[in-house]
Amino acid sequence: MYDVIVIGAGPAGSVTARTVALAGYNVLIIEKNETCMSPCAGYISKTINFEVPHESVLQSNIKRMRTYFPDESYHDFSLNGYVVDRPSFDMSLLSKARELGAQIMWNSPLIEISPEKVKFHNGSAPGRIIVGADGVFSKTASILRLQQQRFAACAQYNVNGIELISQTCEIFFDSDYAPGGYIWIYPTGEKSAKVGLGMIKGKKSPRENLDSFIAGSKIADRIFGKRTGYIAGALPIGGLREKLVFGNVLLAGDSAGMADPITGAGINNAILAGELAGKTIIKALENDDITLLWEYETKIRKLLGRPLDRALEKRIKMDACYYNNLLQEHLPELWVTFKQYWV
Repeated sequence: MYDVIVIGAGPAGSVTARTVALAGYNVLIIEKNETCMSPCAGYISKTINFEVPHESVLQSNIKRMRTYFPDESYHDFSLNGYVVDRPSFDMSLLSKARELGAQIMWNSPLIEISPEKVKFHNGSAPGRIIVGADGVFSKTASILRLQQQRFAACAQYNVNGIELISQTCEIFFDSDYAPGGYIWIYPTGEKSAKVGLGMIKGKKSPRENLDSFIAGSKIADRIFGKRTGYIAGALPIGGLREKLVFGNVLLAGDSAGMADPITGAGINNAILAGELAGKTIIKALENDDITLLWEYETKIRKLLGRPLDRALEKRIKMDACYYNNLLQEHLPELWVTFKQYWV
């Protein structure tokens, strides 16, 4: 029997697995895909106490965010973070867990969870504690009969050959291209970047809107290279779930709604949640008391509850500002780099 079975090999799952494995417990990770993947710009703030697994995953340093209004005026804000290559970053986190003894099974989508047992494609395994860290369309959450969270649909290209602003990420608000969301440019090199968007609603697909933005917006003359490495996906924007612990099962990362409902950012919160989940699980195993898992939910709410609740309130207001003229007027109240957001 495994002490812990982690469903999902993203940051939340891998950090949980690493933390528990470091304490000497038997950990199994099951991942539905054949490798790690995410439609994420890969920005990580340096405000959290976390050591990047390896410098090779770093793509650029970010010192500033430039936010564009629909009329193309902009607002600059100082940042302190970096962009990582998400597949490499996720794999490096997973490698740390594996080095400590955690096992990984790829191409193993979850099928069923029963008391102290997990059934997945081509197998099953007994486990004392189960961690659902399987993303926005969490099968774990579905098995627990939890409602599917609201999400933003995303599309992203890697662009080789683009004129960039040094150490600056760019955010564009324009309902014609990203209704309910925004477009992003995150540098990955001197002349390369991730260019993507997240949208809530619209007649066109995210990829169609992204293609239209690249071809018809003010950045069209800045892109002179090829678009490669297309990826699509989704991000939860429904806020933190009301409940995170269900007996011997707990949720972490996007499956728990830990991504910011306004920005979509979730890596930092996933890492923090993985560390808290791991430490709480260790305590429960050491004391042979599964009820101690409730401490995880209490700690998460204390740490993330208030900022995520605020962002959810802003999300509701953002939805009401569907048209560009309303965005133009109200954006400072709705985006994190403006002082008005925090009032």
